Amino acid sequence: MSRTHEDPGWEGPAPEPGHGGVSYHVEVGGGTDGPVVAGSYNLVVDARHGSSVTVGLERQRPAPVRRDRIAVVPRRTREPVGREADAATLSAAIAAGGVVQLCGPAGIGKSALLRHLARTAGNGPDGVVFVSAAHRQVSDLAQQVFESCYRTWGYAPSRTDLRALLAGLRITVYVDDADLTADQLREFTDLVPDATFVLARRDSTPLGDGPVHHLDGLGQDAAALLLTRALGRPLHDAEHATAASLWQVSGGNPLLLLRVAGVAGSGRSALPAPGAVEDLLPRLLDRLDRLGGSAMSAVNLLAVLEDAELAPEHIGALTGEPDPAALCERLAGLGLVTPGEHGYRCAPGVVPAVRRDTAAHPVEGLCRYFTRWAGDPATTPARVAEHSRAIERVAGLATAAGMPELTVALGRAASPKLAHSLRFDAWGRALGRGWTGARRAGDREAEAYFTHEEGVRCLVTGRLAAAAALLAQAALLWHVLGDGRGTTAASEAHQFLPRELQSPGRVTAPEQPAPAEGDTSQAVADHMADLDRGVPGSPPTSGEVGSGYSGAEVTDFGVPAGPGPTQTYHGSPGGGDVGATTATSTATTAAATSAIPVGAATTGATAATGAAAAAQGGSALATLLVGLVVVGVVAVTAYNENEEIPTASGAAGSGIVGTWEFDQKSFTIEESGPGAYSFSTTCGDDITLTGDDTEATGEMPARTRDSAGGPCGPIIGYNTATITAGPSPDTAWWTVTMPPEEAEIRTCVSCGMSVMTRVG
Repeated sequence: MSRTHEDPGWEGPAPEPGHGGVSYHVEVGGGTDGPVVAGSYNLVVDARHGSSVTVGLERQRPAPVRRDRIAVVPRRTREPVGREADAATLSAAIAAGGVVQLCGPAGIGKSALLRHLARTAGNGPDGVVFVSAAHRQVSDLAQQVFESCYRTWGYAPSRTDLRALLAGLRITVYVDDADLTADQLREFTDLVPDATFVLARRDSTPLGDGPVHHLDGLGQDAAALLLTRALGRPLHDAEHATAASLWQVSGGNPLLLLRVAGVAGSGRSALPAPGAVEDLLPRLLDRLDRLGGSAMSAVNLLAVLEDAELAPEHIGALTGEPDPAALCERLAGLGLVTPGEHGYRCAPGVVPAVRRDTAAHPVEGLCRYFTRWAGDPATTPARVAEHSRAIERVAGLATAAGMPELTVALGRAASPKLAHSLRFDAWGRALGRGWTGARRAGDREAEAYFTHEEGVRCLVTGRLAAAAALLAQAALLWHVLGDGRGTTAASEAHQFLPRELQSPGRVTAPEQPAPAEGDTSQAVADHMADLDRGVPGSPPTSGEVGSGYSGAEVTDFGVPAGPGPTQTYHGSPGGGDVGATTATSTATTAAATSAIPVGAATTGATAATGAAAAAQGGSALATLLVGLVVVGVVAVTAYNENEEIPTASGAAGSGIVGTWEFDQKSFTIEESGPGAYSFSTTCGDDITLTGDDTEATGEMPARTRDSAGGPCGPIIGYNTATITAGPSPDTAWWTVTMPPEEAEIRTCVSCGMSVMTRVG
């Protein structure tokens, strides 16, 4: 596992047994180097090679190191005017702990006060973390808090591990734009149970008995001081009465007062009349337009992006402004833009007031700019994640403007970086936009890519039923396109689904005719469309089976038979069997009504018939899952029916002890002594494993086939077998690996991982 330059805390000892389940190693293509560990099952995502997925056992995962000093504070700004009493009240509430809410209307100064408190209030003993929740879901926010507290790189812990790592941290978490639902906020705060939370949001929400501080407008004296500061000059004698009236009309709203000063300007111009408060924005924008230069161009640009934040570097590149940072500060002083942690966005009310000049910032130019930037190797995943909202907005505009091919290009450039950033919610929204663009453009290869990536995202975040449908659809699309690598990639990812989402051992042909090749199921289409619309998914659960993903749909179903692969075994120096052969797969012709046995496929290259592929296009999820059987999932389990399988005997136990089943075969593991476990194989071999009740490892014979073609021929070597308890008592993993020194003399086609289910 490689270490990157971004953070030294990458490698470390393996976790204690049972700390968070078994680890897997999954590499996801897309052009970003370096693996990342993600999800409850510790899947490692490596974004390169166009969405290929390979799976292997990961025996050592990162060990995060807690930072000595946790201090993620917002950038320094001027102290808010007239908020001394509010700051004192909130500081006392923060010192008492719990969840503190800071509420008020747009422009009232919540963000400014929150930032000031984050830098000045007496915070938790372990430190302070400032985050923005604008357009973000809980999982991305929690990941940011985790990375703020621990030295690590490329590691997104499972929900259980994340809570364990964040428990006991006595930090103060400041959350700006915290307009999440009450349930989402409870989920977020529960993940850091010992932290104090300070939430800035429009309206209060019931969150226990924590204090709620409603921020009112500025007092008259503070309003006059703010006007003086914004004007850059004292008020004229004749202006004091006007300022008092403006204070009353504006309700002391700081944003409106800034716009008042902006209309007056820094010269001798008089303050606008109190009755003109509602016309402040149009007058201010007209004044800006008359002045010329890049200021109005910058406002137009941000208005096109609506609520998306954009860094000054991009504003400068897209407007030609040589000093974009100074320009943005000037626009913020006029109440036209709002500063964030990574850039600026339009202030409340500006977007509808702007007469957007589409010629100044055509969608095509914006899309090509962000595509180049996101695809540039020098652009880090973190930077792309910071601009995910802008990328979503530009991609949506391109599709709406009838240029979906540009949406596809932007999605292909950005999604690998977003996956690598571990901001999986942002990744999902980009995939949804890309998928919609691919469908509009008729780009089947891009549709396969985005569907595949979303299947992997669902897999690593625990949305297993959705992953089953998406990976099945992706495998079908790759197969129809003739992309064997993509087909195999989706098939191999599918092997980590629980048994109820796997196909049965034998599938038979349906009576209905096959639909058009590659038609997308309604369940998959709805899922991807929801991503594009920004519909948040339900919290990940290991057993999630939502609407459209009924477990009843994955029990009995069939597909038309296609030409099953013909297995050709090539002898090695030690002979050849399921554990020591090289297998090739070729298409042959078979009757469309014949059944397809699970064992009729081989690891590596997989094939399915055109008829079988066509049959996968139906809207029923069950048909899609069968498609995965035909085009690949059997590629990783084909040899299980021939490899040595332990035989069943004995009674049920706990942990790894008990009777287990996979590939319709069962066996029993018994505890034979302290730290020792045993079972017998179908070939009569007695196998001893050493370890504990969560994971045990031992050696198993690798055999050639016998004279009758069975799996119990002569022993030609030994493989390592590991049984690992899963996250639930009824799940475990059977892993077979081959000694590296034997790789040159034999091929271990039985190596890999299988999911086992407890039956006793």
